[in-house]
Amino acid sequence: MVDEDETAAPEEAVAFEMIAELAGPDTDMLETPDAFLTGVAAALNASDDVDADLAAILTDHLLTVMPHENVIANAKAAILTLAAERAATAEEAADG
Repeated sequence: MVDEDETAAPEEAVAFEMIAELAGPDTDMLETPDAFLTGVAAALNASDDVDADLAAILTDHLLTVMPHENVIANAKAAILTLAAERAATAEEAADG
């Protein structure tokens, strides 16, 4: 019999490990899509190695069970807005 963890893609395995660490040792992991996506979002938001603004965009637009019809366009627009805001801030700092 093959263990489920051995057949998962490396990215999935890392996500499950992050969620399991956040959940704690005594927590039973639910394998529903909603629970998985919520766990991934929580892991992203809790990590110091992840850009908080980009994690929020992923959480709001992509990490949902029923994404909006224009999910890619909406996420792209949010990322471009964030990039423009950061570029303006960087220009102000360089000028000031």
